[in-house]
This record gives sequence, structure tokens and C-alpha cells, in this order.
Amino acid sequence: MQLIEIILILTGLLLLSTAVNHYVKAIPVSLIQVAFGIGLALIGNFSINLSTDWFLLLFIAPLLFNDGRRFPKGELWELRWPIFANAIILVFITMTLGGILIYKLIPSMPLPVAFSLAAILSPTDPIAVESIAKKVRLPKNILHLVNGESLINDASGLIGFKYAVAATVYGAFSIKNAVTDFFYISIIGAIIGVVTMLVISLVRKWLYKNGLTNVVFNVVLQVLSPFVIYLLAEDYFHSSGVIAVVTAGIVYHVYNDSTLASSAELQLISEQSWNLIVYLLNGIVFLILGIELPFAMEAVINEIKFNTFQSIAYAVVTWLIILIIRIVWILLYEICHNLITTKKVGPVDVRTANIVGFSGVRGAITMAGILSIPLITAQNEAFPDRELVLFIASIVIVLSLLAAVVVLPILAKNDHVVEYNNDNHWNEEKARIYVLNYVIDEIKKMDHTDKHIGNILIDQCELMIKQLSSIKPDEVEKSIRALAVGYEHQAVRKLVAQGILTKKEANAVNYQINHRELKTLVAFNQYNIRLEIISAIQTTKLWLFRQRSDKEQKLKIQKALILVNEYTVKMLKQLGNSEVVNAIVDEYTNFDMALRTRSLDYDKYYRIAKERELEAQRKAIHELLINDKISIELASKLRQEVNYVENQELSSDE
Repeated sequence: MQLIEIILILTGLLLLSTAVNHYVKAIPVSLIQVAFGIGLALIGNFSINLSTDWFLLLFIAPLLFNDGRRFPKGELWELRWPIFANAIILVFITMTLGGILIYKLIPSMPLPVAFSLAAILSPTDPIAVESIAKKVRLPKNILHLVNGESLINDASGLIGFKYAVAATVYGAFSIKNAVTDFFYISIIGAIIGVVTMLVISLVRKWLYKNGLTNVVFNVVLQVLSPFVIYLLAEDYFHSSGVIAVVTAGIVYHVYNDSTLASSAELQLISEQSWNLIVYLLNGIVFLILGIELPFAMEAVINEIKFNTFQSIAYAVVTWLIILIIRIVWILLYEICHNLITTKKVGPVDVRTANIVGFSGVRGAITMAGILSIPLITAQNEAFPDRELVLFIASIVIVLSLLAAVVVLPILAKNDHVVEYNNDNHWNEEKARIYVLNYVIDEIKKMDHTDKHIGNILIDQCELMIKQLSSIKPDEVEKSIRALAVGYEHQAVRKLVAQGILTKKEANAVNYQINHRELKTLVAFNQYNIRLEIISAIQTTKLWLFRQRSDKEQKLKIQKALILVNEYTVKMLKQLGNSEVVNAIVDEYTNFDMALRTRSLDYDKYYRIAKERELEAQRKAIHELLINDKISIELASKLRQEVNYVENQELSSDE
């Protein structure tokens, strides 16, 4: 199968897994991706010939760089001691003690291979933990701890894994050489990461300030950085590419592009680009895990060393070994911490230790590392128990995800839901409702020359408030709105029959009617596939048979819309004098009056009013932020949405 076909198939399954996860939220998307991979391998006999040379470069370099880029400065410093203890000491203990226990469990497995398996199972996956944390009541300090340690334990685990694999491949291992090499590759790797990233950042800023402000160029240069740094460290200086890309990511985070003038667009597109890259790489790694599982199991069985149940038992016990080591370490660390700070042993929190233990989910880095194990050794012999190692690591990843999904909600059920803000911050729904109400108040204070257009914007805001608040539109309101749209189309047909509109003009009027109805459905969080198809057909017709717009033609369409509104209001009033009917009649009346007062310049003045509305939204968001009602992250998200809407309004056809 061609590479392009493999990429398309994996990307398609990745998108499908996200869609399935949207409806089956109880199962983490990573597990769904593993299941899809298994199905692809079993049903389609799909396989991928992996090259260890490019696998580490393609997956580990960008993923670890992104980890460094997401460096949580405040939380990392606050939890620095437990983070560094988990990321370095725990990894070393897991590799040595876990390796010895795995060797005792599987005597036929060489000790260096057991060490390599234990080492690569040490790194935790923050992305998997975050996805689970959204569904369970996970304490925020534990999430920060797992996120913080993952930045460093990826590097320390991969370095230990690299040495264990090298010992297996070359058949020799020297502690003295290992310690010396460890310091060399770590220090040189860190220096390369820092220096290279600084040079790249300085060059980018120099080019930017000298006129090369092309956003695509700057983003591509940034995305290529981890690949260049990894290759430079590994191939030219024979140091740790892992440490190089992590430190480069941290340098980028600390010395980022925020100092560039007019770089808001660059920052926004850069973040979205990295979200896309990480989404693709993480998802594809789990799909590959699922694809490799059946083949690894088949290879293990074909070796006749172990049967299926024995191999699964080895994987389950290995997971338990890694889990127990982690939990016991947390308990011992707490005892030592109490002794140092209070001079007393004190009670230990077993529940918290278990939460931290089960939060240590294994994921993309573990899988990327295990798939990079070479097929043969320096003696041109098959790498010992490679298939068994791959199988055990895959099962451990799946078990850690399953256990977290099942156990963490039980253990953490009494804790506060994780929020990336303080306890006094408003949630997103409350903030959005405040912003919309603020906008309504500001519109009412505006110049009353265009009060009818202002009323249209107020109606739109009130519809969105309904959707956000508990006052949802009932079935009666939905049915009356549907009737109103039916009356509009009925009025258009009458105008065609009377010869007032041609069929092409009627298509233009119907398009505007359906376009406004779609906006209403969005406000009600509804979806109408029939209306979407009709609107698409009408848009195509307008584009294919588009004529040069002139004032006379535009005025004719506006007059037709006024007649349509008059007919609709008349028909609605026949339904009775209820609150719902009156509210909908007011909306049509506002639109009708806006068309009458701004017959030819309606679009222009609507955009001016929309700009004022968006400016009011910015003021409301700023007010919430300076009063510490919302977090910086939520303020940034809301501001980005305002910018998106503004760009859409400015780029739309007049």
C-alpha cells in the first residue's frame, strides 16, 4: 500500500474516532483509536512497515517539543520537588526494580530487555490524563503534578530505554560509561536545545522586524524547529535529541513570540497549527498501537514460547508491577516529606496516592518508543523477545487507560472538578451570558438613528442567552418560528405568481430567508439537514447565475423582503396574542423597519452596528478579566471568537 493511502486511511479513522467519542464520552478517544486499529488489522489485514529511524523523529521530536512549549511555569515551580522526584527518581526506580521484577516474571527475557520495557513504561501521558480529568472529579494539584512530571519523565524514561536497548543490541554495558555518557548526552543535548532555539527565535524576530512578516513562513519555520534540533543533537553531536527538543520547547515558551509587534495573528495560527499536529500524531500513534497488537500477539504465539493466556498474564502482572511501584513511591515520598517538614511521620493519604498512581496513564511516548526497538542486534540476530515486549507494552497502555476510566471516578468522586482557574472564577456559560447582556445594554445606549438594526442585534443576543441559560425555547416557540418561515416562503411564491419577482430574484430572497433561519437554529443549538441542503443549492444557483448587482436590482430585493415581512407579520397576528407570538412579531417588525430606513445601505449599516457590538463584547471581556471574574485562558478564548466573527463579517460579500 502506498504511503499516501496509509496516511489517508489513518486520518479518516482518526476523525471517525473523534466523532464516536463525541457520542460515547465515557470511553477515552485513545481507547477508541486502539479499537479501530485492531479492527483495521483483523478485518482489513492492514499492516505498516515501521522504520525505527524516522519513527522517533516523526513522533517523539514534535510531541516532546510541544510538551516543553506547554511548560506550566507557575504550577511546575509550586510542585517542583514532587515533580522532579517523580520524573527522575521514580523513573530510575521503575526501570531498575521494575526491570528486575519483570526479569523474574519472564526468566527467558534478557535482563537488558526487561530494563528497556520497564524504562519505556515509566513516562506518563498528560494528554490522556487531561481527557479523563474532564470527565471525573480529579484534584487540580494532581493533574498539575502529572502534567509537570510528564515534561521531564519522557526524557529520563527515553534515555534509560535507549541505554537498555543499546546494551541488548551491542551485548555490553558499562555503568561507568553509562554514567559518563548520561551526563554528556544530557548536558550537550540541553545546550543544543537552548542555543539552537535561541538562534532560531532571534533569526525569526530579525526577519520579522525586517519585513518578512509572512505568517505561514513563520509558522512553518517554528514547526520545523524540533525536527532540526532533534537531528542536530542525535546525528551530529551524538547527544540526547529528547532532552534537546524538550529544552527547546521550554526556551520557546519562556522566550516566545509575544515580544514581536503585531504578532497576534502569528500567535493564533501557531497555536492552531500545533493543536492540529499534536492531534494527528497522538491519534495516529494509538491507531498504530491497535494495528500492531494483533501482529504482535500472532508473533508471540508463533514463537511457541508462550501461549495467549500466558502472554496476557505477563502483561497484566507487568502493569500491576508498574502501578504498585508508583503508588508505593508516592506513599514513601509523603512519609519522607512529613519527616523533613514536621519531624514526624504523620498519617499518609492512601487515597491520594492511589489517585496519583492510577493517573499515571501510559500513552503516545511509550508507544512511539517501543515501536522504535530495532529488529536485529549488532550480531545480526533478532532482537530478543521484541514481539513480546511490544505486546506487553501495548496491553499495559490499554490497561492503564481502562483502569483510569473505571477507578479514578470512584477515587476522586468527592473532589472539586478540575478548573484551570481559581475557585472565584466564573464558568464559561456565566461569562458568555454576562457579555451578551452587556452588549444589549451598550446597544440600547447607541445612537438611535439605526435603532431598528440595533434591535435586530438585541434579538440575536437574546436568542443566544436563551440557549446558554436554563430558559430553553419550548416546542411551541419552535413550531411558531417554523410557521413564520413557511409564511415567508409562501409570500415569495405569491410575489412570483403576481409577476413582482422573477424566479432568479425569488431564489435570492429565499436564500436570505433560509440564511436567517439557519442563524436562528444555531442559536437554538439545532440542526436541519433539509434546510442546509436547500441553502447549499440556493447558494450554488446564486453563484452560477450571478448577475452584476446594481442599485435598482438591490432595491427590488429589499422591497420584496419588506412585502414578505408584512405578509408574515399579518399571518402571525392571526395566531393570537400570546407572549411568544408577540416576541416573534417584534423580531420581524424590527427587520422590516431596518429595511425601510436603510433600503440601499442596510448591509453597510448592519456591519457598522455589528462592529459596535463586537467592540462592546471586547469591553465586557476586558471588564471581567480586570475584575478577576474569568481566567486569562477563558478571556483569550472569548477574544479569539470575537476576532473570528469580525474577520467573517469583514470578508463576506456585500
